[in-house]
Amino acid sequence: MLRQHTASSKRIGWIDLHTGLGPSGHGERIWAGGDDSIAIKRARAWWGGGQDGNAATPVTSIYDGSSTSAFLTGLMWHSVYQEAPQAEYTGIAMEYGTVPVLEVLGALRAEHWLNNHPEAPPELAKQIKAQMLTTFYTDTDLWRGQIISQAQQAMFQAVDGLLKS
Repeated sequence: MLRQHTASSKRIGWIDLHTGLGPSGHGERIWAGGDDSIAIKRARAWWGGGQDGNAATPVTSIYDGSSTSAFLTGLMWHSVYQEAPQAEYTGIAMEYGTVPVLEVLGALRAEHWLNNHPEAPPELAKQIKAQMLTTFYTDTDLWRGQIISQAQQAMFQAVDGLLKS
């Protein structure tokens, strides 16, 4: 699908949405691309931290240690480089905070345990699944409003960046 829809693209703006890390309701803008200083600079110009960017919400990076995210591999954005090599790629992951990190780790550990113990009592399995939902989705109007407004801002900034490129 990506190849089909980007075959003639000269530029691609990418926003990947995640939850779980950082302060509740805050969307950290994490560079989602290769270790490319020119592309990271462009992302910071689009979304913050660059010469024209908003320094209050800088684009962080797993490469320089500025992100709350650990260094990861096998990420979906790798496919853009494979499927649309002709395009200039600029992308971020919006990582929205939910609960304290130790609660996130606890929920992930519980889910991992459940995956390895399919014989677990149904009530315990239900409790663990509910814990995962509440860990990665804060079901309040305030949180949803924060997420929507930050995502909307990032989308407008991406369109502006694409138009200026």
